[in-house]
Amino acid sequence: MRTAEVQGLVGRVAAIDAGCGDCLVLKAGVADLRRLKSWLEAREIDFAQALGKVSSFPEKSLAEAANTSVHHGGKLLQRAETAALVPSFAESLGDGRVSGEHVDVMTRVMRSLEPKIANQLAADGVRLVRLAQHSTPDEFARTLRDAARQLEAASDGLDRLERQRRAVRLVSYVDKDTGMGRWSVYLDPATYATLEQRLDRQVETLFHAAVPEGCPTDLLETQSFLRAHALLSLLDSRGPGAGGAGIIVVEDHTNPLPDGRPSLDWGCDVDLPHQYLDTLRPTATTYTVKVCNGMVVDAPGDLNLGRTTRLANRAQRRALRGLYATCAVPGCRVRYTRTKLHHITWWEHGGNTDLQNLLPLCEIHHQKIHHDGWLITLGSNRELTISLPDGQIMTTGPPRRDAA
Repeated sequence: MRTAEVQGLVGRVAAIDAGCGDCLVLKAGVADLRRLKSWLEAREIDFAQALGKVSSFPEKSLAEAANTSVHHGGKLLQRAETAALVPSFAESLGDGRVSGEHVDVMTRVMRSLEPKIANQLAADGVRLVRLAQHSTPDEFARTLRDAARQLEAASDGLDRLERQRRAVRLVSYVDKDTGMGRWSVYLDPATYATLEQRLDRQVETLFHAAVPEGCPTDLLETQSFLRAHALLSLLDSRGPGAGGAGIIVVEDHTNPLPDGRPSLDWGCDVDLPHQYLDTLRPTATTYTVKVCNGMVVDAPGDLNLGRTTRLANRAQRRALRGLYATCAVPGCRVRYTRTKLHHITWWEHGGNTDLQNLLPLCEIHHQKIHHDGWLITLGSNRELTISLPDGQIMTTGPPRRDAA
C-alpha cells in the first residue's frame, strides 16, 4: 500500500464521527481501520526482520521498544519468519488484504508439520494467500489443515504422532497475582483426545444431578469449575472406572481423502492418523458414527426413545456428535461436549426424545430459547431456522462439522 493510500485511509477514519449512528458509515470505518491495522502489522514484520539481523535478543528488543512482553516479541518474529518463507503473505498484509491473524494461522500450521511438508505448503503460498483474502482466520485455518492433510496423506501419519509424543511437556508455576498454582501442558493428540473424553465423562458422572458448593453462577465459568474438579477427582483415582478407554470416532464420508478414505474426527481440535485407530481396537471400546452430507448414516444404539424418557441417551449424544462440532446456533463456538440436547418440540408440549427432535445447544442459547422468546424449527435435513424477538431470522443448511 502506497503512503498516499495510507494517508487517505487515516483521513477517512479521522473524519468519521463514531457517534453518528449511521451503520453503513461505521462499517466502512471499521473496514478502513482493518486495512490500516494490516499495514501496520506488515511494518511491524519489516522491523522485526531488521531487528532479527542486528540484535542478539530480538524478542527482548521488540518488547522493550513496544513496551510489551517478550512473548509478544517472539510472536512478531514468528510472523516475520512466515513472511520470509511466504513473501506473498507479506505483500498481501501490506496491501491490507489479509490480517496478522491469517499470518499467525499459517505460522501455527507450518510449525506443526515436518519440514518437507511445511516447505511444500509454503510453495503453494500464492494460492493460499488468495484463499486467505476471501476467508476469516478460522475458515483459513480449516483450509490450511485440509491442505496439510492432503500433503501428509502420502506419508505415515504415525511418524508425526510419535514426534508429538516425544514433545509432551508439563510446566507448573504459581501465579504471583492470585497465589494459585497453574499448569501449562502440551499433550500429543492421542493423549489429549483421551483425556478430554475422560474429563467429559467424569463431569457427567459427578455433577449430573447437582453441582458442588462454591460453584460460580456464570454459565461459562461453571464449566471451567466443574472440569477442574473432575480433573482433581481423576488424579485422586475417583474416575469413572479403570480399564480401556471409550473412544468415539466420527467417519465423515462427505468429502473423502485423496485415497478414498473418510475423514476422521476425534471430537477435539487435534488430528490423528487412521492407523492410530487400529492400535486402539484391542484395548478400547470404540464407537463409530458414520455421517454423510449432514445426516447420520449409521450409529450404534437406540436413537429413538419416543415418550419413554425425557433424557437423551448416550447413543443419541454420540450420533449427534457426528453432525455437530459445536452448539448448533450459527457462530457459537461452544464445543459439542459442553452442550445440552434440547427438544425442538418441547417435552412438555408432547415432543419425543427422538434423534430428529434433538438439537445440541450451549447453556446460554438453551436459556435464550426457554426464557427469552427465541423460536427454532428444524427441517427434514436438519436445516435450522431461528426467529428472534426483534424480527431477525437466522437460517442454516444441513449441519457441517467443518463449518464450525
